[in-house]
Amino acid sequence: MRVKISDILKATGGKLLCGDEGVVVTSFITDSRQAKAGAMFVPIRGERADGHDYIPAVLEAPAAATFTDHEIPTGEKPIVLVKDCREALQKVAAWYREQFQIPVVGITGSVGKTTAKEMVAQALSATFRVMKTAGNQNSQVGVPITVCGLRKDHTAAVVEMGVSMPGEMSRIAAVVKPTCAVMTNIGVSHIEFMKTRENILREKAHIADYLPVGGALFVNGDDDLLPTLKETLGNKVVTFGLGPGCDWRAYGLNEADKGTFFTCQSPTGEKTELFVPAAGEHNVRNALAAMAVARYLGVPADDAVRAISAYKAPAMRQQVVEANGLLIIDDSYNASPDSMRSAIDVLQSRKVTGRRAAVLADMLELGDFSQQGHHQVGEYAREKGVDLLVGIGPLSKEIVAGYGEGGVWFETNQQAIAYLKETLQEGDAVLVKGSRGMQTDQIVAALKE
Repeated sequence: MRVKISDILKATGGKLLCGDEGVVVTSFITDSRQAKAGAMFVPIRGERADGHDYIPAVLEAPAAATFTDHEIPTGEKPIVLVKDCREALQKVAAWYREQFQIPVVGITGSVGKTTAKEMVAQALSATFRVMKTAGNQNSQVGVPITVCGLRKDHTAAVVEMGVSMPGEMSRIAAVVKPTCAVMTNIGVSHIEFMKTRENILREKAHIADYLPVGGALFVNGDDDLLPTLKETLGNKVVTFGLGPGCDWRAYGLNEADKGTFFTCQSPTGEKTELFVPAAGEHNVRNALAAMAVARYLGVPADDAVRAISAYKAPAMRQQVVEANGLLIIDDSYNASPDSMRSAIDVLQSRKVTGRRAAVLADMLELGDFSQQGHHQVGEYAREKGVDLLVGIGPLSKEIVAGYGEGGVWFETNQQAIAYLKETLQEGDAVLVKGSRGMQTDQIVAALKE
């Protein structure tokens, strides 16, 4: 990215307090510790800290410029006064996005966004030079910073778009302006703020607000709510899934040690044999979505198949490793009731000589659904035949209660680690999962030692 301060002033309607409007900005940062040559600081006001407090330090560093939402002492470097720094970043990103006439795929959903993003980007890489969201930078700040990462040599982009509060999708859709989009599912993540799944659906559906004429919205046809979008969005909606009514359909699933073989059928009846190197039906759906988007954008079927077969799971997302005689499924990045059930399915699908253990920590941001959601996960683990269940954290007591006899509970990761090291035996498989705030990756690291 190379954007002049003069362009930023036009995009934001801001006022230049000092400095040269010809200065070139090559990146945006929100962490003052990342200040470097060409970077423009975006000070965000948060609950615990105000980024404006770090403006002096940023301007002393090699950084190029900064935003501010109030008058501050001026100097030599450009300082741009705006009403709201987050909104200003979004306006600049929306302006910058308009400079690129390339396919842009938006990815959203309650769970599985990052995996779907990675798989779609992998499929498109067979033909395109793809820019994709780094990690899970899918927020009101992360999305515009991602879009500003576009370069002239990129020929396609895949952008993960997350929301947690009403009104957020409309704002980031205006930044991304996807030419097509994918919705993985409608679950209960962030239901604390959205209240109902129907509200979550309405919010996430705004990803289609800026789809061009002929733009497609690919949705999980096995979800109970997503297919209803056909009633409001018509033929823009294309379904994918395992059900017989899906436009893009997977059938003949054959689980292998390192993934799943299946037959993919297109809306025109074309059949393709696919292998996705990741376990679980949810990853079959991700592969279907990747195939559907790739074919929609003109990637030859054989090339897309080869690309998908080379997919590698992102860190802490159902990565399967063998260590100390254990088969460890590291799904410690985040958790919701839906993703917990999917992870349990993966655990139960593994062929092992020993037991199958699920180490499940608290799921956060479930609001009034928290007790019920945790309890249902425990019931699901019992129903699916999990041999050993370990709960961690105050909310997970309800997971253990749902699982019933034989479930054990610990307050901290360290307590659980000590128990697991004494209890797990060679040949056992162990799933580790919890919300990011529970830091269950500590458990994975300990089991690998």
